[in-house]
Amino acid sequence: MFLLFILFLQNPLQSQTVLKGKVRDENQKPLSHINILVYPHGKQNLIAFGISRGDGSFEINLRTATDSLRLEATSVHYRNDSLFIANTSQEVLFSLVPETKDLSEFVVRASPIVQRGDTISYLVSSFARVQDRVIADVLKQMPGIEVEPSGRILYQGDPIQHFYVEGLDLMGGRYGLVSGNMPHRSVATVQILENHQPIKILEDRLPSHRASLNITLKREVTTTGTARLGSGLTPLLWDANATPMMFTRNFQLAGSYQANNTGNDATRQLDALTMEGLRDRMENNLTRPSVLGIPLLSPPGFNENRYLDNNLHLLNANALVRLPGELQLRSNLHYINDLRQQQGNTRRTLYTPSDTLVFDEQIHNELRDNALRGEFTLTRNTKNNYLNNKLEFQTYHNQQSGNFTTDTTASVQNLRNPFHTLSNRLNMVKPIGEKLVQLNSHLYYDRSPHQLAIAPGRFEEVFSAGEAYDKIIQQSNLQRFSATHSASLSLGWRRWSITPRLGFQFQQQHHSSNIVTQTDQSSSEPGENFINSLDGLRTRTYLQTEWLYKRGERFTFTADIPVSHIYIQLQDKPLEREQQINRVLVDPRISADYRLGNFWRTRASWSYRNQLGEMDGIHYAWILTNHRNLHINDAPLQESQTQSFLAFLGYRNPIEAFFSSLTYMYHIRNNNLLYTNTINDDGTTLRGAIELQNTARTHNVHARASKYFSRIKSTLSAQGSLGLNIQDQWVNEEIFPGKNHTLTLAPKANIRLTEWMNTEWSAEWLYYDTYRDNVKLNTVNRMKYFGNLLFFPARNQHLAITGEYYQHENLNNYFVDLQYRYTITARRIDVDVRWVNIFNHKTYHDYHIGPYSLMENQYYLRPTQLVVLVRFSF
Repeated sequence: MFLLFILFLQNPLQSQTVLKGKVRDENQKPLSHINILVYPHGKQNLIAFGISRGDGSFEINLRTATDSLRLEATSVHYRNDSLFIANTSQEVLFSLVPETKDLSEFVVRASPIVQRGDTISYLVSSFARVQDRVIADVLKQMPGIEVEPSGRILYQGDPIQHFYVEGLDLMGGRYGLVSGNMPHRSVATVQILENHQPIKILEDRLPSHRASLNITLKREVTTTGTARLGSGLTPLLWDANATPMMFTRNFQLAGSYQANNTGNDATRQLDALTMEGLRDRMENNLTRPSVLGIPLLSPPGFNENRYLDNNLHLLNANALVRLPGELQLRSNLHYINDLRQQQGNTRRTLYTPSDTLVFDEQIHNELRDNALRGEFTLTRNTKNNYLNNKLEFQTYHNQQSGNFTTDTTASVQNLRNPFHTLSNRLNMVKPIGEKLVQLNSHLYYDRSPHQLAIAPGRFEEVFSAGEAYDKIIQQSNLQRFSATHSASLSLGWRRWSITPRLGFQFQQQHHSSNIVTQTDQSSSEPGENFINSLDGLRTRTYLQTEWLYKRGERFTFTADIPVSHIYIQLQDKPLEREQQINRVLVDPRISADYRLGNFWRTRASWSYRNQLGEMDGIHYAWILTNHRNLHINDAPLQESQTQSFLAFLGYRNPIEAFFSSLTYMYHIRNNNLLYTNTINDDGTTLRGAIELQNTARTHNVHARASKYFSRIKSTLSAQGSLGLNIQDQWVNEEIFPGKNHTLTLAPKANIRLTEWMNTEWSAEWLYYDTYRDNVKLNTVNRMKYFGNLLFFPARNQHLAITGEYYQHENLNNYFVDLQYRYTITARRIDVDVRWVNIFNHKTYHDYHIGPYSLMENQYYLRPTQLVVLVRFSF
């Protein structure tokens, strides 16, 4: 695949040829929407293309080493015309003659992929297979588009910006419910909106290099959705799903009730899959706190429904309505009640400077999630102004419990970790003369009172002079409030757009914690070294100026120069501890985007970012985070400076249905703190931090390519990555440089062998190693193979045999499933019989490597199960 990119790179290195011209009919009237195709003379491989505009003009930029070219003008209503020219910049003229085609002798086949400007349209019927039911199934077959196991959709390797249905954003980034339940028969085309600027008033002022996805439906008023009901053994299993949807010009609705205990994690459909929400939380330092927790089995890298032991109930309601005044009101509500159980064994191998420690532990966790979330959004998005106000609340009443057993000890942990939030975000853009004024406001409050109880007590040498005791209880309560406001003014000068922004951010929080130890006779508090009462204040005042230069539709340059004054104060009055930071920081960012002809695109960016550690991470007294770790961070706030460089080269040819990209990323981060780990003989760890300058470096290269073959309705794709990470580690009073390499390769094929047999195949190879002082500690070499063979003995029947094979070191795991489907075509009803884990494999092994550790997990799997499902689409 990398050789393929090297061959492609030869074209952009040639000098650029610019072909301009006009297309007219025999009466000299301009013709629009005429395809202009460019081929090397004597060859059939398309190297560039263009489409004539309303005035009949076109312009094509290309780079090729050939000395002569063939230009062809094509249209359904006119006779094709060709010109042979030298490979030099010039102007040409096409004069087309109308041609009438006898449709009784002429079959018109719609192209599977069509490009019009920045919109690439995929014809769903060209990619849908017999076994596909929902639009997410079909998206996986489209070249250039990927669907991750989480449901997140990527285009050319990047997450899509928005997911629209008929131009409306019903789900607000949580689009998994629609993509995973909308029948593909209701969809006409899937549109990729390249360079999509979602705010209409900014379309001609602020370019965007990100893509969005739009679903176009077959009918103007569409009532659709899916319903499923199933039951099976063993044990007694059920699976229910009712997800109706309605889409009209002025109203959209999607509701769902889902319940199952078959290992299907339907809560993933509610995850925010766009980068916008994550970026907002990171910029405002408002990620969900996780001060306390119980050790969980890390998710293995294989099919989740083979090990997930769940009991899930989910309610979801989403509605969008157009109001007078070009307003849209959207509401999104969901409720989750889920019980999950994890069972397995872990072997932790810890490499200290003087020894290698090995600890075996049996784990049985029970995780209860009880969550309600709501979001109400009022939007006006027109060419004249923009308004977006989003009110959001979340309340979680979650509990976790775990039993941990070793050869010598047993521990029971119970955690209550509720979390409550309320926030409001307002964005406005209005024109004042030739200028644009943008106002932003964000208010946020959260509270997370947690309690962790562990029996019997741990860290006896710290809490009870080495004597055993019955129970230890760690309490923690974190409350945070944040307010962020900004105003900006957009100015234009020639090809430049200049946007200065003035903003202020205020964040205040209080974190209290204490520890109580219990015996049969009494309770006691160990003392002030285990009680936190920390008040935090953070303010940021900033002036951010963005410079944008745009030359035509091909080249864009941006420079962002924010200057910030940051003040942070932390104070724990009972412990008489306090620290302050007063900094003026500059965080420049530059990027450039250039289109090389019709098919190639390159992008590069560099940034320098100063980061100050989150106030949540500082506590001057000890906190018991779980039965293994006792943690203190009596150190200055972490300060780091990160330089990041990204280079991207993309190629997409919709006519040939070929998409590929190559990305390189480099990060270098300088830190003022180094985190320490003191590992005891019983496997418990004391964690802290010291003030010591250290540097971390990361390199990553990622390449991907996909090709669709329309004649055989098959898609081939491949991707690979290479990574290197270098960072210092402190273990048991000794510092050493840690280094690891990662290499992955993942080919994939969906092939239509005959009318009655299809196959799907994919593989993934992962190589991972860890070094300490240039001495190799560990190597993980893992292979995954997935195969699916589908037979269609009749038009309304299909039989699928699915196989999975995993190879880890000297351990092999394989699974075989069988599915038979009978379809009542007239009523669109499917009757599915599924036999999962035919050979009843009961365990699975996986490995996870850390800088100085190796974790081997053994998971207890779901037993073999037989399920009968009845499914129909609306």
